[in-house]
Amino acid sequence: MTEVTYDIPIAFMTFNRPDTTEQVFNEIKKIKPAKLYAVSDGPRKDKDGEEEKVSACRRLIEEGIDWECELIKVYAKENMGCKERMHTGISYVFDREPMAVILEDDVVPSEQFFEYCRELLKLYENDKRVMMISGTNLLKGVGMEGRYTFSCFPSIWGWASWARAWKLYDPEVKDWPKVKKDGSLKKVQGGFSYLFLKEHIDSVYEHRKDTWDIQWDFCRHIHKGLGIVPSVNLIKNIGFDREDATHTKGSHNEDFSYGEMIFPLEKKEIKRDTAYDAAYIKKYYGLSKTVQAVLRKFKIIK
Repeated sequence: MTEVTYDIPIAFMTFNRPDTTEQVFNEIKKIKPAKLYAVSDGPRKDKDGEEEKVSACRRLIEEGIDWECELIKVYAKENMGCKERMHTGISYVFDREPMAVILEDDVVPSEQFFEYCRELLKLYENDKRVMMISGTNLLKGVGMEGRYTFSCFPSIWGWASWARAWKLYDPEVKDWPKVKKDGSLKKVQGGFSYLFLKEHIDSVYEHRKDTWDIQWDFCRHIHKGLGIVPSVNLIKNIGFDREDATHTKGSHNEDFSYGEMIFPLEKKEIKRDTAYDAAYIKKYYGLSKTVQAVLRKFKIIK
């Protein structure tokens, strides 16, 4: 066994894709974490061959550890679905750890992602205004002061957080009717971004969508929490263009190339980057996206 090099626990979320799981795990192996949570959903009974795929993903991790590592297996015996597996798995980790890095089986991190998370987790450990750290930045044309910024729209494609933030998470968004009625979310997000968020939150509140991340967005918005976004991209999503994708079906035109992060990172004033957020809203919550969301709601389009 080789020595440990990374002291932050990593939660690795897997399901039924051995090929993508292996690519992500190969990057985890490079930094040799002292503690690894392998969170795995169970196979669906009506999917031929899925039991073997799930088992293959688990074996990949169990047999691939060649360094001193505490492996905590959080395996579901039966299929829980995206929402239940993700939120219970992440909660399991944060019930035991004050901070952690979370990687799903289709987000390949650059090696610098891990040091970036480690430094920022420790810099902002006790500041409740910061609720998560994202490794993804696909707005390469947007200028940014320094090596990272604070945004209302951090991505969960490779991220990290603290137990203090996750304890506020509610997978059922029970406060949504009250928040919708009092208009408090509009004070955080207005215009097209509010309409887009409203439709997404409606979809999970009404149990029309089996997901967990919309609830995490809602949690941060209502608690006025910010996420950290890097000045360069540190994550590549390899889950697109696959029949077995859950929420990334179809093609994309994103540039997932990695950038270069310079260390060490320094603590900076916590202030929402309105220029970055405006560019994000324009790209992802623009008029066409909002119209599509409304049409989906009324089943005019799929």
